[in-house]
Amino acid sequence: MTQITFIYLLITVFRLHSEELAGFYAMGDTPYAIEDHALLIAQIQNLVKNNALFAVHLGDIKTGSSKYEESVYYRVAAYLRTSNLPMFVIVGYSEWNDCKNPKTAWGFWTNHFLHFNRHWDNSFSIRRDPDRKELFAFLHNSVLFVGVTLVGGKVHDHLEWSQRHADCSAWINSNIVNYNGQFQRLIVLSHATPTSMHGDFFDTLSQSANTIDKPVLYIHGDGHKWIQDYPFRSKRILRVQVDQGGIAPPVRISITDNLKTPFIFDRRKH
Repeated sequence: MTQITFIYLLITVFRLHSEELAGFYAMGDTPYAIEDHALLIAQIQNLVKNNALFAVHLGDIKTGSSKYEESVYYRVAAYLRTSNLPMFVIVGYSEWNDCKNPKTAWGFWTNHFLHFNRHWDNSFSIRRDPDRKELFAFLHNSVLFVGVTLVGGKVHDHLEWSQRHADCSAWINSNIVNYNGQFQRLIVLSHATPTSMHGDFFDTLSQSANTIDKPVLYIHGDGHKWIQDYPFRSKRILRVQVDQGGIAPPVRISITDNLKTPFIFDRRKH
């Protein structure tokens, strides 16, 4: 028996002893190479609903060195709109703050990806931050999903950087309060690989996780290789870094009612 076969046998066993509260797909850091464009279209169109609620692109729709013309944003948005599932898009640094003109790039991103889930009929009751409308949250079957704007790359303005982190932390905490008593799991959707540049955000997230005393998943792109660990002060927070989309299919995340296995990841081709 191969290691991969054994892992998926374990997934099957865990699912038999757990009830799925919610499921979704996640991908990121694609398309980069020319061949990634056709691959992304195929990956999106091959997503199987199988009770999945939505799919999310965790940022970096281009490489940092490639042009940031609006046609790039338009083209990737067109690819993602072919999904059978509602899509959410998190901003990455390659299409924003690493661009030559971040303000112009931000305008391109908001033109094509803000409120992206509205392209599909869905029953999500989405809350958005009144000042940072790219921050979103919704509750489904006792799972609280929160999208934040956390990126790597260039720090053009240290005040903006720290204020954005503070705003993202406040957004998470406001939703924890708003949905108090209604959720069993917290899912934070983001782009950035955790580094010392994000310490203020993750210190606050750890405090929040310890306070609510529930399993938390911080899932992100950026690093291009799969990582699954507990790097934060709070061991209630599982961190998952998804594979770069050009080398692996979207991962399906199953959120369960089992405290021993609250999150199950299926990295097989769907």
